[in-house]
Amino acid sequence: MPKRTLVVLAMAAFGAMALPFGLPTIAHASGTAYDSIAIKPLPLEQPGTLTAVGPGNTATACVQPLAGGHPVVGAIIFMSIDPGLFTAPVAAGGSATANGTLLTPTPQQITTTSNTCTWSNNEGTGTLTDAIEVDYTGPNPKPVNGRDVIGATSDGTSFDAANGQCTGSGVCNTTTYVFSPVASYSFTPVAPIAPAGSLTPGENVTFTVTALDGTSHAVPGAFIDLSLTTTASAPGTATGVNSFDGNTAQKVNDLPTRYGATNAGTVSVTYTASGATSGTDTITAQNHPTETVEDSTFYTYGSSAAFSQGPYTAITPFRVCDTRPPGHGIIDNQCDFGSGPIGPIGKAQSRAVTIEGEGVVPATGVTAVVVNLTAIAPTLNSLVSLYPAGGSLPATSNVNPFAGQVVANLVEVGIGTGGQIEVYNAVGTINVALDVEGYVSSGSPGYFNAVAPTRICDTRVGPGISPNQCNAHGHNQIGTTTPLNFNISQSGSPIPTSGVTAVVFNLTAISPTARTVLTAAPGDVSVKPSVSNLNLNPGTAVPNRVIVGVPSGCTTNCTVNIWNGVGLVDVAIDVDGWFGTSSTPPASQFTALVPSRICDTQKGTPGTSGCQVAGTLGAGHVLNIFVDGAGGIPTLGSTHQPVAIAVNVTAVNATTSTFVSVYPGPASAAIPRTSDLNEPTFAPVTNLVIVKVGADGSINLYNALGNVNVIVDVMGYYS
Repeated sequence: MPKRTLVVLAMAAFGAMALPFGLPTIAHASGTAYDSIAIKPLPLEQPGTLTAVGPGNTATACVQPLAGGHPVVGAIIFMSIDPGLFTAPVAAGGSATANGTLLTPTPQQITTTSNTCTWSNNEGTGTLTDAIEVDYTGPNPKPVNGRDVIGATSDGTSFDAANGQCTGSGVCNTTTYVFSPVASYSFTPVAPIAPAGSLTPGENVTFTVTALDGTSHAVPGAFIDLSLTTTASAPGTATGVNSFDGNTAQKVNDLPTRYGATNAGTVSVTYTASGATSGTDTITAQNHPTETVEDSTFYTYGSSAAFSQGPYTAITPFRVCDTRPPGHGIIDNQCDFGSGPIGPIGKAQSRAVTIEGEGVVPATGVTAVVVNLTAIAPTLNSLVSLYPAGGSLPATSNVNPFAGQVVANLVEVGIGTGGQIEVYNAVGTINVALDVEGYVSSGSPGYFNAVAPTRICDTRVGPGISPNQCNAHGHNQIGTTTPLNFNISQSGSPIPTSGVTAVVFNLTAISPTARTVLTAAPGDVSVKPSVSNLNLNPGTAVPNRVIVGVPSGCTTNCTVNIWNGVGLVDVAIDVDGWFGTSSTPPASQFTALVPSRICDTQKGTPGTSGCQVAGTLGAGHVLNIFVDGAGGIPTLGSTHQPVAIAVNVTAVNATTSTFVSVYPGPASAAIPRTSDLNEPTFAPVTNLVIVKVGADGSINLYNALGNVNVIVDVMGYYS
């Protein structure tokens, strides 16, 4: 059976065991009668927070029988513990005593007395009267996953110790401790809640939020804090089902409100659209109390349309936006000075950045822009999305920085209302810098010519590295005094020696000796521009797409310079295409689309060949995706069938350091000796890829080592 199918079956089996917490049936108990059992706290403790030994390894619960809502003295409750559920292999769980009696999987009779029971855990304390005190100690050693469930029943049979659920006809309730902390959330269906502008006022959509641990297993009984924020004039509303409060439906507010997940680790949310005509409602899930795990889904009122086709103009890069305060090399600009919104971008907020009329960009007629986006030191792990102003917030991302990280990615995005683009930040606060590399308009001179990925420059020497113009005299690291100058038409390059205005290539920086930045510019630019293409830490391998002009009128000497700021660094250059003045086919023009996700191997993407079913991409395997007709890309045989596409590719959850190559289909096409993403273990890496579409309408993604998930977001196409 294919590995991808096995992953799906394993998750399905796990989910099949899901029943909600806290659903006691109505019955009479032995001894004094009662009709329900209250337990505080629910759960025993926030998942994964108890230590293995010593202080911080215990929690105290109170189990209170109720008749008509009033505590009952002299009631008999059958108490038991189901240890180590869902561990693989089975591991020993923790231990618990009820009024001093050691609990086992076999139910034992405990009688309530007149007392005041104090419950406590890391979340707080409280009291219940006439209740049984349960003292719980977490497992030692601490298992990677699994849970302990304490059952309380009226008859000793209504708690199923095989699966930790209330199943019989008696009065029953449970509390639990899950060994693994929440590491992420997923939404079903995946974001958005519904396509932009598709809901009528008052229309309801129900979705689920699932808490997941570090191995992507659901976390039963997790706390999930939900909030609803909006940029719409009339926000929609949402209610979530709280499994820790009798499965009641509670309103989701603008401040995080706690909801308890079911045994499946889920909270069901019903969203109701308003009558707004623009703006976005965002529902955010986060953990508590540290609030370091966060994700969101959204609904956008209204819709936006694709933009017109046009050729490209490459320019000397300039910085159009920097949200950091002026000073120390940061000049006044629209994002840090003036009367409009300035400074860092907050949680679930968008910042409009004007492109038309800035620098050498024309004041009108621009349909798309190429910008290098640098995300700077977010306060929490986040994602940043660029999209046309006035349009819908897409369910896509352009860069996925960790807290405190500085990471860059090239973006080719449509221009929206007011000649602007929007920059959206999902979580925490973040600074950004945007460097304009070029623009698309009807008056532009550049028509795109896609080529198969080809490595034409590599400053390293050694096994597997071919001789080329950049290592002809041996190892050739870039220092700080002289830029690397290379010819775009040498070393087996498919780019011609004349008629070229700009070149598209993947720039991979390899093992810098110091924290530094790299900057690309035409080969005749003698002064380093005050912009950056890559931000690097020592010893890393980081890629980024570059679209850069070449010297005007060059023929046999069309060159590009790569500057390095600090220390020494190696680079590899893989060309993907070039822009020229001739419009003769196969030369093509760019059409920006509303960004959309066409493939996500973590969740599957219905209707998209190659990633309908969730599963990782294995070592040495190729994922073939048919892109024609997906996300607004025209189909083969149509008037503007795609020659190449601009897609943002993200690699996540790699089990070992690897690289991913993107190249034209069909699935049987030869794998090139190039790379587009260099992925360290688990850290997300994103890169814009401009890739030629195969004759069958497909592209390929090749993974070198281990297992990895890939996400493909389309930004536009060339036709």
